[in-house]
Amino acid sequence: MNNYSLEVEVLNSKDSLIQLSINNLTDAPLSQWLLTLDFARFIYSESMSKGSVVQVGTYTEIKPDQSEVIEANGVYQITFKIKSAPFTNYECGVREAYITTAADNFTVHHALDVKQIQLQLPELMPVDKITVAASDIAVIPKVNKLIKYDGQFVLAQTLTVSQGSEQALAASQWLVDELSYATKLTLTQDNTANIYFVENAVLAKGEYQLTVGDTELIIKAASETGFIHAVATLLQLVKSDAEGQYTVSCVEINDKPRFDYRGLMLDCSRHFHSIATVKRLINQMAIYKLSHFHWHFTDDEAWRLEIKAFPELTDIGAWRGPGTALLPQFSHLSEKYGGYYTQAEIKDVIEYATARGITIIPEIDIPGHCRAAIKSLPHLLTDTEERSEYLSIQAYTDNVLSPALAGTYEFLDKVIDEVCALFPGSSVHIGADEVPTGVWTKSPKCQALMVECGYSEEIELQGHLLRHVEQRINSHGKRMLGWEEVKHGDKVSKETVVYAWVNEEAALECVKSGFDVVMQPSKYTYFDIVQDFSPEELGVDWAGTLPLEQAYSYEPLAELKSDDPLRDHILGVQCALWSEVVLNQDRIDHMFFPRVLATAEVSWSKPEHKNWADFCGRLQGQKAHFKRNKINYRKF
Repeated sequence: MNNYSLEVEVLNSKDSLIQLSINNLTDAPLSQWLLTLDFARFIYSESMSKGSVVQVGTYTEIKPDQSEVIEANGVYQITFKIKSAPFTNYECGVREAYITTAADNFTVHHALDVKQIQLQLPELMPVDKITVAASDIAVIPKVNKLIKYDGQFVLAQTLTVSQGSEQALAASQWLVDELSYATKLTLTQDNTANIYFVENAVLAKGEYQLTVGDTELIIKAASETGFIHAVATLLQLVKSDAEGQYTVSCVEINDKPRFDYRGLMLDCSRHFHSIATVKRLINQMAIYKLSHFHWHFTDDEAWRLEIKAFPELTDIGAWRGPGTALLPQFSHLSEKYGGYYTQAEIKDVIEYATARGITIIPEIDIPGHCRAAIKSLPHLLTDTEERSEYLSIQAYTDNVLSPALAGTYEFLDKVIDEVCALFPGSSVHIGADEVPTGVWTKSPKCQALMVECGYSEEIELQGHLLRHVEQRINSHGKRMLGWEEVKHGDKVSKETVVYAWVNEEAALECVKSGFDVVMQPSKYTYFDIVQDFSPEELGVDWAGTLPLEQAYSYEPLAELKSDDPLRDHILGVQCALWSEVVLNQDRIDHMFFPRVLATAEVSWSKPEHKNWADFCGRLQGQKAHFKRNKINYRKF
């Protein structure tokens, strides 16, 4: 038990009025103290009932009035209002807190016991549990055409694989690896075989045919991804009985994807996730036929990708905590925290993903969300004459690159060149989201650039910078991707792909303007959002609640008719996991599974084949796979 405790209570949900109570549990008075806590809500300083507050992101310091003393076994209470919506779940309160005192020169951290937040909640009905029985054929996503026959193909102790196409090399090796892991069977590759990979040139890219008879199994495709998709289906068809016998039902399947782009984004900036965790997630993506892994490397809180031209980005920008350039955020208030990926590790992950038919899309978030980069390279990225006043949505006042500094372009060009050389895919994501209002307004250099270029609004400076970045990316033969705000300033070309995350209306505007889009509306695809209305639910609540059925119900730009030519601009669908409260692999599992299976079906299967009850039955049949692979899925 610690000597101090902290209680957080919502006094008025409508007005977002919060009360903090600091309890001194010792027999001595506490004077000249400072409270430090992780608090992911912006506090209006003028609303403080007493004392003062300083916030940088989630790092929050509350200082009492000079004469304030917390008596022995006494309590100190403060009320204030917060900027964002009221709390609806327990996890969104204070996660860590400590007190320092003048007696220790404010260097010794006295941890507080943080009590569960006291909420004011309306009566909410929990999301219904899934009660339907498990389907016999439980493949997700739903295949286009399936015929089931009597009989089973028995996976004997030794299986032999025959490859009739070089396109099948990666898929056959993946099959061998997965079956060897899941079933402990021994597989060999031989001319005398009972599993055949056969090339069929008339099939489309990604399409496959799978025929399971009682004595042999035949996989046909015309592309590497087609063979990989067939193996993904086959792996889901494998069953085991009480005696440990593995079988596959006799079936004939013809299948192909609805969208070529079926994506998943993982934020590794807010919390660092190991190479092993990333690979494990990529492997599960392949099982459910997702095709693109969007890797979010950089943000305000950390820079995770080695750039050889600027070692400071990871020497400094990959770490936060006491004694570092970056203050703690989200967790680990009292210790140094972080990590980054070397280019050698990245190449290893790329090879791993490619063998599973998955393209990696790197994201370097600019010109906002750049605090880690700016703190790492202040000599290049700091405008010493900048006096603009702004506050980002995450409560930073110093996180935006200047479009008027030569150092900005030196930084961007060298980073882009290395990223394009490192990642073999055809595109690079540059973020471009959430540049706050007020930036660049009081920078003499930026204002001079506006006059020079004939710009009338500061937002055009964002377009100015992004146009330069697009041209640099294009010079490497790659395409630029960005969030909805990439269009701000109206300077990028229609070759830029827009990721629509705010709402469907913005996406519709994009396709009408001629932009290609990837659909990622937060209401249906942001899996950091809580999955139920219960206050005990894990996750965050800034975008409401996102139950599994809601994720499954998504139909991209549903208002467009199926034959509307604007639909040609929809490249696909992506889900995302932002990692503010995602510290480890178990939490990744809990937030992604089973909702990622819903996104997989939305992006692969024909809309007319989707059925919620049918999906639930197939989902029940996935529990054996979750258990075999130790996936810490959210119970359903």
